[in-house]
This record gives sequence, C-alpha cells and structure tokens, in this order.
Amino acid sequence: MLSARMLTVVAAGRQYGDVRRDGGTGTAKSPGRGGDGGDDTDWMQKARKLANKRASQFRRERGAQPVAPAQWRRKRKGEKGDEFGYVEAARGYDDIPKDVADDREDELTATAGDGLWRVDFGDLAEEDWGSQWTMTDDEWKSVEKLAKGTDEPLQALQVFEDAGLRRVNPDISARMLRIIADKAKSARVDREELSGLRRDSRIAHLLGMCVAAARRGSDALSPNSVVSAVWAIGVISTERANSAEMEVLAARAAQVTDDVSKRGIADLAWALASCRHASEELFQQIGIRAAVTGLEGSKPFDISTLVYAFAHLGHSADGFLDGLDQWFAGGAEEEIGKEEADANAAKKAASFTPQPLVTTAWSIAVIGGDALRSRAFSALWSEICVRGEAAAAEGAMVDPSLEGDRIQYGPWRGKNLNQINQAIVAVQSAGGAEALGLRPVPDSLAAAAESAWMAQRRPPVISWYQRDVASILSYMGEKHEEEAVCGGYRVDLLIPNPVGVPELSGGIAIEVDGPSHFARNDTALALGQTRLKHRQLRHLGMAVVSVSVAEWEYLESAEEKVEYLRAGMAGSQQVA
Repeated sequence: MLSARMLTVVAAGRQYGDVRRDGGTGTAKSPGRGGDGGDDTDWMQKARKLANKRASQFRRERGAQPVAPAQWRRKRKGEKGDEFGYVEAARGYDDIPKDVADDREDELTATAGDGLWRVDFGDLAEEDWGSQWTMTDDEWKSVEKLAKGTDEPLQALQVFEDAGLRRVNPDISARMLRIIADKAKSARVDREELSGLRRDSRIAHLLGMCVAAARRGSDALSPNSVVSAVWAIGVISTERANSAEMEVLAARAAQVTDDVSKRGIADLAWALASCRHASEELFQQIGIRAAVTGLEGSKPFDISTLVYAFAHLGHSADGFLDGLDQWFAGGAEEEIGKEEADANAAKKAASFTPQPLVTTAWSIAVIGGDALRSRAFSALWSEICVRGEAAAAEGAMVDPSLEGDRIQYGPWRGKNLNQINQAIVAVQSAGGAEALGLRPVPDSLAAAAESAWMAQRRPPVISWYQRDVASILSYMGEKHEEEAVCGGYRVDLLIPNPVGVPELSGGIAIEVDGPSHFARNDTALALGQTRLKHRQLRHLGMAVVSVSVAEWEYLESAEEKVEYLRAGMAGSQQVA
C-alpha cells in the first residue's frame, strides 16, 4: 500500500511520461533493454532528432579537424591487433617502441597529481621520443618570421598552429612561447586576455613539451630555451597559474645555470619574482655564479633586476652581494686598491637611469643587515644624494595636492620617492648614515620623499579575515583601531595599549597577511615589501604580529584563535 503522499508523487510522474505505456492502455512496461524496453515517447524522439540535426550542422560549419598521425593516436587495451594493450601515445605526441622485452604492461601514462600533465619517459629512448619532430630549422625560420610580423599574441599562436604544433621539438616550443609572450607584453593585453591565453590548449601543448623535456633532463631543451619558457610563464601566467610547471623548469634551470647568458639569468630572476615563486636552489646557483664571475659583463638593468628578485623572494644573498660589490668595484679590491674601486663604483652608479638606481638601492635596503654596509649600496646612495642636490638646485618641490605617480621631484615620481623614503628609514633604523659610513642625505630630498610618502592615497581594504581577527580581539577585551596610519603605513589592526602584554608600551600592530604577502609555493616565506614594512613598524617602537591567512583558516573555535593571538603577542614582545 502506498501512502497518500506517494500516490500524489506517482500520479505526477505518470502525468509527465515517467512511466512508459503500452499503446496508451496504461500498462507500465519494463525498463529493460531490447524489445522489452518499451518505445520512447514522441517528445524524446523529437528532442533526439533535433539534437542530432544541430550537431551535424555544427560539424559542417566547423570543418574537418586536424588529427594526429595514426601511429601517434592513443590505443586502448583490448583493441584488435594490439597484443600488449599498449597506449601508443600520451597526450597525442609521444611515441612508444613496439618491441617489448618482457610480458609486463609498460604503459606511457599521463598522471595528474601536482597540477600538471606528467609524462613518464622512463623507458622511452631519445630517438623514439624525437621521431615526431619533423619541422626543420629552415621551416622554423620562415614560421618565426611570419609570427614576429603579427601584432597580437593570438595571431602569432595561429601562425604556429597552421605550421603544425605537433611537429615541433621542445626548443622550438620554448621559442614559440617566447614570441607569444613578447607579443602579449608589447600589445599590453589586459588580465582577461591573459587569462584566456594561459587557458588555451595550444599554449598548454607547447608548455607541456618544455616541461616534459625538463623533467627528462633532455638536451632537446637547451639552457636558453629553459629561460624562454620560464620567462613566458612570467608574462602569460604571472602569479595566477602554472606553479607546478614553473617548479619543474626552475629546477632544470638550476642545473644549467652556468650555460645561461647574462641576460638569461636576469630573465630567470625576473620571471620567478613576478610569479612570487621561490626557488632556493636556483638562487643559490645564481649567487655562486655571481661570486665567481663578479657579474662581469652585466648591464645596470640586469643588476637592478637581480637585486630586486633576491630582495623580493627573500633568498640568501651573501654570495650574490659579494659578486655585486665586485661588479661595482670593477674587480677585487685586493688587486686594484680601494681608491680605484671606489672611483669605479661611483662611475657604475652614475650609469644607472633614475628608476633602476632607486629600485636597486631600495632592494638592498630590503635585504638589510650587512648589505647596507656594502660598497654597492654606498655608491648607489651617494648617487641618489647627488641627483637630489641637483634637483634642489633647480628649485624642485613636491606638490602635496597631487598623489601617486603624479608627484614628482627631480627625475623621480611617486613610487620612486616612496622607495627613497623607505631606504632612508632603513638606514636610520640601522644606526644612521654616519654609523654606516654613508653620505648624509640632503634635507631637501629627505623632505620631498617623506612628503610623497605621506601624500599617498591608499583606500583601506578590509578583508573578511581582518574582520574575524578584529572580532576575536574584541572578544579578548583588547581595544583596537582598524586601518590606523603609522609612519605612512596602514596597519590592519593597531592595539595602542595591549591588556594581555602590558609591557609593550609602543603598542601592537597586527597584520592580517593574505596569500599575496608570501611566496605562492612557500606560505612561510614573506615577500620583501612585507618584511620591510614589519621591520620599519618595529623601528617605530611597535611589536608586530603577522597573522597568516593560511594558518588562520585552520583555527575553528574562538578559543583556538584567542590562543593563537596570545602566542603571537608574546612572541612579538621577544622580537621587539
């Protein structure tokens, strides 16, 4: 017996044809297959007919699609004539030898686990893997010329597709990626276009070729091609995607650093810094190379890029700073003497254009410690002072009514003036210019930099996590101020008079740091700007508690969050 409620449901189902009937007699047929399965209702037949018609029309309009040669196509186990159940290709562009020494099933697999398409090349010979690369150098030169004549990245990509993406080797794949990234950069494509570009299956194919060769350690991907692939990821994917691919390519780059050009080293560092991707192994190799070669032959722009990357990602820069001092001095001080070394350093600093000059000095200030006593920083600092005095002599002044990059003082605009102010504060927090053996900064330049810094108009951005931390502080009885301005910095949550730690008379600054404050592949590694801000807030007499969103998410109860903040406050007292 069915309940009244179930009878209503069954009746509604029959009304909409859920039960098949035999010729309208009302007798329900079995839902089995074959002749006993019943006929489709009229509306289902019409729907299927319409769907088939639309699919046929779509195929006619699309035209014939390119397919891989028969010998590359994926075969499934159990196909007729496939004795070993081989998968002849993974992703359609890797061949497998036919001869099998034993009876085991050696299958070329593509597995997803770390976010990328991983191809197992364990038993695949180099000549077999390369048998598909049929594009000759002469043919590539003509294709390259056509692609470089385009204006947009998608146009260049279409040229490559017409030439046959499945015919290119990893070296050519990397060059194609480089050209596409060049076009994207020169055309200044916006975020949405870049998002579509990095999701394009053709880009994934080219990148997959490079990653597969890098995993294999194949000579088919030359050292400078590794650089091209990494640089292309830096432009196209930025910090938003391809972290696993970058990890593989960075590891390969660390193995071939000695064979990479000087500009290539700078490109590697820039790409990883722009992606917020830490690679201790690669930067260690760059530091060793810098210490051995003294960065000989590098241009000021390359030097500025390298220093910024070390500062931004927070990797150990001891060896690199030794090489940097040699570059500024023009050799080892023991060989050329201190006087000549200082003169060469002044000339090198004078060769920097205004923006790289300030960025390089700021980056060394971010590194901090003994870097502030280096010959490189001393030369850059002196050159900034010289250009500041020249600007003051010309009557330069900062208009406080302006904001951002509209503010100008001499050759520098808003962002550079902010960096100068932060460098000045870093020097002051390290004991002052005199203690570091630096030239006193001109009062006019210091005042202009501070005015530009205080004139910033940064709107407060309050996240859900910040509000959650604020509610826990209220629960703890700690009176606080949101988005307080301290020394030109916006502090997420300022506790002027902490109850839990009364010894901290300078107050506690609580910074709720999201993913953008850390390396994307190492949530414990704070980026340069974040480290500098915390350091300079401590210089103002505050204790700083960094609340990582990655850690805060794992705290479930209010009691756990209270304990977390209490521990952070106690730890900040020891650091302060």
